[in-house]
Amino acid sequence: MTAVGKLTVITGPMYSGKTTELLNFAEIYEIGRKKTLIFKPAIDTRYSADDVVTHKFHKMPARVVKDTKELFEYYQTLKDKPDAVFIDEVHFFDAELAVIVKKIALDGVDVYCAGLDMSYLWEPFETTAKLMALADEVIKKKAVCEVCGEYKATLSYKLKSNGGVFDVGGKDKYIAVCKECYERYEKNGEIRDNKEGRA
Repeated sequence: MTAVGKLTVITGPMYSGKTTELLNFAEIYEIGRKKTLIFKPAIDTRYSADDVVTHKFHKMPARVVKDTKELFEYYQTLKDKPDAVFIDEVHFFDAELAVIVKKIALDGVDVYCAGLDMSYLWEPFETTAKLMALADEVIKKKAVCEVCGEYKATLSYKLKSNGGVFDVGGKDKYIAVCKECYERYEKNGEIRDNKEGRA
């Protein structure tokens, strides 16, 4: 009987080191001479079209896929199964990813997923939430609040409200904040320059 792979979900706000941790795990497998496969969504072109890249510009090559269907179709074409699959920015994929990840794990492959748990509206991303429910381990990251400077930021705050929930960006659009600072700025409108068009 094939052992079931372990599912690990790394989540938290922006700038909390999610992708860094994902790539650290990938390197551990590679140092151990194990086969790895890294996926990234095509929508994420912030630093590279072909690599998974951290905000500190550490990078590893990835298979770019446009959606969950393409990810699984590519996985099924592999003659040799990887020992572990790594998926970055999972919140950009549809909720079917949870079903696909479960199938890959049942195939005896460890799966590591990284992505935002909540949108800038302080609402859960469905895909990440489902993956967290299935996970053997959830690593919940924090960031330094860019307003008060405390290491307790759990939310991503959008400086400009245009672009909707799925709006790729970096420091030009988002900052990490704690819950207290998020609430204060939401009530006072001290940061966001335009509250219209929220999705």
